[in-house]
Amino acid sequence: MDTSYLKLRKVMLDEENRVVTPKKSVLPDDLPRKPTKEVKIIKVSLEPRARTKRALQGTNGHWQFDKPMCQDGQFGFIYLIHDTINSRMYIGKKQYHGTGKENKGQETNWKWYTSSCKALQEAIKANGKDDFKFYVLDEYRVRGTLGFAENWSLMFVEAPANRGKWYNMLVNKISWTVKEGISEKHKQRLKALISGQPVELWSDNA
Repeated sequence: MDTSYLKLRKVMLDEENRVVTPKKSVLPDDLPRKPTKEVKIIKVSLEPRARTKRALQGTNGHWQFDKPMCQDGQFGFIYLIHDTINSRMYIGKKQYHGTGKENKGQETNWKWYTSSCKALQEAIKANGKDDFKFYVLDEYRVRGTLGFAENWSLMFVEAPANRGKWYNMLVNKISWTVKEGISEKHKQRLKALISGQPVELWSDNA
C-alpha cells in the first residue's frame, strides 16, 4: 500500500509500549535530573483507522500464502510482518494448535495473530492493519524445526543488530529436536522480501 500521501506524527512508547506524553520541565537547566528511561518512537498515521472485517479474509485469515494453510498436519508456520509506515519488519513463528494442559489440540488464533511484539502490536493498534503486510514464509511439521527456522531467519537477516529495520530484539533458544531443514520456498521468499523485490511468490488469500 502506498503510504506517501498519509499525514504522520511520531509518538513515544514507554517500556510497556504505552503511548506517553513527555512533560515540559520547569526546573532550571543547571539542576540535576533523574535519568530518563529509554523510550521507543513509532510513526502514527493521522488518517482514520480502517477496520478489517475478518469474515472477508478467507481461509488464511490475514496471511498471504500460496495455498490454504493448516491443511496437511503441519505444526505451524514462520511469518514476516511488514510495517509499511515505519519501514520495519518482524519475523516470528506461530503454531496451529495448543499444546498446554488446558488448550491441547484446540486451534489457536493463528488467522488473526499479530505477533507477541508489544511495539509492533502498538503500531498496528494505532495505524490499523491495512498498513501492514502479513506474509507466510513456509509451514513446518515439527515443533523443533519451527524454532530452528525462526532463528535461522533472524540470523540470516541479522535482525538483532539492525533494530532500525527490524522489530525483533532477541533470538530465542531452540528447545526441541530439529527434524527438517529450512525449505527452499522459505529461503526464496525471505530473500525476496528483504531485497525489496516485487512479491510475486504469494497469491491472494485462499
